[in-house]
Amino acid sequence: MTSASLMPAPAAPAPRPEPARDRDTAARADLTSPASPLRVLWFYDLDGCHGPTGVTRHALGQLERLARRGDVALRVATGRMSQPDGLAYWASLEDLPRRELPLGTRHLLRWWRLSDWPPLDALCGPADWVYCPAEYDVPVKSARLAVTSHDVLQHLRYLPPRNRERLAAAFERADLILSVSEFNTGQLVEAFPSCRDKVAYVPNAAEDLFFEPATPRQRGRARADLGLPEGMPYLISVANFQPRKNLPRLVRAAAALPEVAGGDLALVLLGTGAEAEARPLREAVAAAGRRAVVRMPGYRQGEALRAAYAEAAALVFPSLCESFGIPVVEAMAQGTPSALADSTALPEIGGAAGWYFDPLSEESITATLRELLDRRDERDRRVALGRTIAARFRWQAANDLLVRWLRSREGGT
Repeated sequence: MTSASLMPAPAAPAPRPEPARDRDTAARADLTSPASPLRVLWFYDLDGCHGPTGVTRHALGQLERLARRGDVALRVATGRMSQPDGLAYWASLEDLPRRELPLGTRHLLRWWRLSDWPPLDALCGPADWVYCPAEYDVPVKSARLAVTSHDVLQHLRYLPPRNRERLAAAFERADLILSVSEFNTGQLVEAFPSCRDKVAYVPNAAEDLFFEPATPRQRGRARADLGLPEGMPYLISVANFQPRKNLPRLVRAAAALPEVAGGDLALVLLGTGAEAEARPLREAVAAAGRRAVVRMPGYRQGEALRAAYAEAAALVFPSLCESFGIPVVEAMAQGTPSALADSTALPEIGGAAGWYFDPLSEESITATLRELLDRRDERDRRVALGRTIAARFRWQAANDLLVRWLRSREGGT
């Protein structure tokens, strides 16, 4: 197979979305207009804006749509921030009523667990709902509490036992638990069956910019930004370096492809991690051989990430534990084929557009990548299907679901 055959197809014009204002107006038109706006107090740790995970992307995606709504009176609160990215984002919210509390969010949550600190709506003012886009155990005075559940399996399988206790406390206190996938909902109600009647589905999504094509100039700069030679095709992973992301196994499986071993097809790992997480990854890269081209350029966001998807031969997502997988939606929206683990939530999100493998088997990963790279016609068919699937996961639609659920539970039902 030649290197040219691994290059992405020229950018096909993606279906252009409606203008944002018209789309928002249309989306809200089918909501019942209340006599008065729903008072929502949004609370999250904005220090998460530094190297944002899917949880932070969810939090900001919902915040930004809530801020646009005429049927919601929004106020924003966070703990004291120390990261420049969080502070910069906070400054961008100057048109919203907001409060930075005197302690960092982690310390606030700890004080609320251990003491009689005032409830959040007593500190920040009355609200109909306190909405935490993560599993925060936050005391409320008169408001109702909604939390988003992102990854129950990760908490139970990979984190210390105390995390189960904290999840149980947060879910017990909450009046409404919003779950990002059907897979996560199944894990949640199995582990915490008393919460079954509180759970509602509100999925993650991709930002609107991923549904617009990257410009030729942005695509032309992508390889230089990723540290690759001009014209070199590449596979891309978008994930942090936590062990559950399974990246050392991906490196070994990709290196079994002759194109990767010979330096004709690169592997780009977008993300970062602690030294203990990065070390086994570097060891796997060293073992791939001197000719293999593997790059770890850190995080990318926004237009740079969009261009990286658009130029990639495929996204590879071998995670062992995933409650959604926002990069899958972003890649599909950009017309990038996706090779995915056949477990947890990834088949739910990728649907029939994905190419699936056993994430515990290097041979399975290699074989799936081989098939994806070799079958151009089938690849094109699944790319077209992926664009259709991705269109279901837009933040405006997710935000409309959120507000509908909040409205539906106003009376305590």
